[in-house]
Amino acid sequence: MRTIVKEHVAETVTSGIFAPVMCDFVGWVLRSAVSSGITRLYFLARDGWIMYNIARIVAERNKLDIELRYLYCSRMSLRNAALEDLGAEAYRYLLEGGFALTPRTILGRLGLDGDERAGVYSDIGFAEDENIELGKTAAAEICNKLRNSAVYNDYIRKVSRANKALALGYLRQEGLLDDVKYALVDSGWTGSMQRMFRVLTGRRQTGYYFGLYAKPNTEDGEFNAYLFDRNTPPRLVSKFNNNLFETLCSAPHGMTTGYERRGDEYFPLLKEKDNLNSGSRLPEIQERMLYERAREYILPEEYGNMKRRQAFAFPLLATLMYKPTAEVAEEYGALRFSDDPAELYAFPLAAPLEEPRRLYFLPRLYEKFFRKGKLAAPLYWGYGAAVLSGKGSWARVNLRLWEIVWLIKRR
Repeated sequence: MRTIVKEHVAETVTSGIFAPVMCDFVGWVLRSAVSSGITRLYFLARDGWIMYNIARIVAERNKLDIELRYLYCSRMSLRNAALEDLGAEAYRYLLEGGFALTPRTILGRLGLDGDERAGVYSDIGFAEDENIELGKTAAAEICNKLRNSAVYNDYIRKVSRANKALALGYLRQEGLLDDVKYALVDSGWTGSMQRMFRVLTGRRQTGYYFGLYAKPNTEDGEFNAYLFDRNTPPRLVSKFNNNLFETLCSAPHGMTTGYERRGDEYFPLLKEKDNLNSGSRLPEIQERMLYERAREYILPEEYGNMKRRQAFAFPLLATLMYKPTAEVAEEYGALRFSDDPAELYAFPLAAPLEEPRRLYFLPRLYEKFFRKGKLAAPLYWGYGAAVLSGKGSWARVNLRLWEIVWLIKRR
């Protein structure tokens, strides 16, 4: 882990790109919520950490009458509590894909220990290394066996029953069952977190999100997106990198794995005290500058439609995410990220590639479907990796084509 960051890089990116965009997003959330009669906002861990702190500063400076809370939760803590209520839909979350999928990471989403995983492997007839990386074809074969495994399905029921009462206790304690008009605030992407809140609380939710890739289920409530949704042209969204965005938003604490009861109170359980990048000074510099900007931010009377927000934010973000300088790619690429719900692996966002062909569409497509072997560093931020690997515009074109195809498929 890098312990020294070139301060001018972090300061330039934060002051010129991230701070203006984040203040605009948080301001939009606050103004939209107040105009809709919402009296309480829950900022969801961990992406909501910076959003929550900016919102406190902006709300106080602009004298807004709205309650702001930070809620400890994660995909793992909520999904594992809702599994039994989800029925067959639970497989969609437990067996979803990932950048670096292995049998261990698939079973790790249930929090199974070594002996428990061994029992499942025995039941489905899997005798290979559990840390072997799986392409889509091999993963589909194993996942199909898991769907029909009595041992695996028994663990689903056990995990759900062990977690539901504790999760509900925490949500009730934090006021999500109160008779007040509240909303959730998060980075977004698929709407699955809002779905888990709806399933667990039994009430339709309202959510404010930075962006939404797919059309959420309307039975889960109202979904509001700041920058993009499924109707946004892929040519715009293809320059945005959600992995980098999440890393920049992340809280200083570890992931919420579940909840525990102590007496009459409920507390979140954290996988680790610190987050994946606690050894880097970049988050510290960034937060300081973000909050300085927030203290100067004055809410406009209205934020216009999504096209206006896109005209403002997309060009700024593209200079960081789509066409980073070598210096920016090096500093921000060193930040670690995990797309795994249980955070069983983590890699730098971008690094020089031993196999640069992975930047190109056809080799990457083959790898996605048929890879099976040693765990390789994922392409979390392909545009950054291309710069660090000495590859130019042709690699960027291939990466963007991949993103556009992925975006179209998600809709």
